[in-house]
Amino acid sequence: MHRRTFTALALAAALAAAPALAQDSWPQRPIRLVVGFTPGGSTDLAARIVAQALGERLGKPVVVENKPGASGNIATEFVAKSASDGYTLMLCTIPTHAINPHLYKNLPYDHLKDFAPVSLVAMLPNIVAVNPQVPAHNLQELVALAKKDPGKYQFAAVPGGSPHLTAEVFKDTAGIQLQLVPYKGASPAITDVIAGHVPMVFENVAPTMAFVQSGKLRPIAVTSPTRLPGLESVPTVAESGYPGFAVEGWSGVVAPAGTPVAVLDRLNTELRAVLAQPEVQARFVQLNLRARPSSREEFGSFMREQTDFWGRLIARIGLKLD
Repeated sequence: MHRRTFTALALAAALAAAPALAQDSWPQRPIRLVVGFTPGGSTDLAARIVAQALGERLGKPVVVENKPGASGNIATEFVAKSASDGYTLMLCTIPTHAINPHLYKNLPYDHLKDFAPVSLVAMLPNIVAVNPQVPAHNLQELVALAKKDPGKYQFAAVPGGSPHLTAEVFKDTAGIQLQLVPYKGASPAITDVIAGHVPMVFENVAPTMAFVQSGKLRPIAVTSPTRLPGLESVPTVAESGYPGFAVEGWSGVVAPAGTPVAVLDRLNTELRAVLAQPEVQARFVQLNLRARPSSREEFGSFMREQTDFWGRLIARIGLKLD
């Protein structure tokens, strides 16, 4: 073989092998897991649990990096525009990858095309709770009150969040009118319900749990498909006369589009192993989360289905945040 031809073939083979070698040696440095919300919330705490266990399996630290603001849009844009080398990941949520694209105009990224799904991580149930002075002890009684005085009863929630939109789904299901009183966060919403300024709240279970346990809020129903640890006496919406009703928030891991498939597959394998660990599941239960691993394909389909579902609802109620 001619020397020049041999050299060209050898160079081509080396170049072809380079990506495979790089993927086989991944990771070679710490990985960052971006969270679009402030430290201390359930999304952040779940990210830290996952990051610690995932880092132990990968042999390199996985560091949580908080980039709060604009309902997670700041973090989402950052990750979408990051290098697709497997060293920047995101713990995405139902707002960032299903709801926000329908609420905000001209987002500088496509929440589906600009990301590669890795796996679902957790489901986040919501709860319906009332001020103890409200004369309703179950969902049937609450619906009866709302039907007796259409439009009289209000609920507290953050506009555009999973609890708010869960309330909209329930209003449709039950055929009742409830008026949204908007809040900027769960804490002020819950505070006003406890004070009696608003009769009820739709919210994630985690921030309401202490107030339910202390008797400052009366739990009516949870929106998960099954009852929850620590709230075993609280029925689901489905058990309360609305079979099949189950609406929850969720979180999952995504990477920038173009991340090597071998890296995505490795991440999926390790993440599913992490979520199967009893200690991780136990810590999730403490946060009122339910571990929900999936394949990459399942997560991609799930995000598209959720995008369509919430898009139809948001269009119907005419909700916009900008």
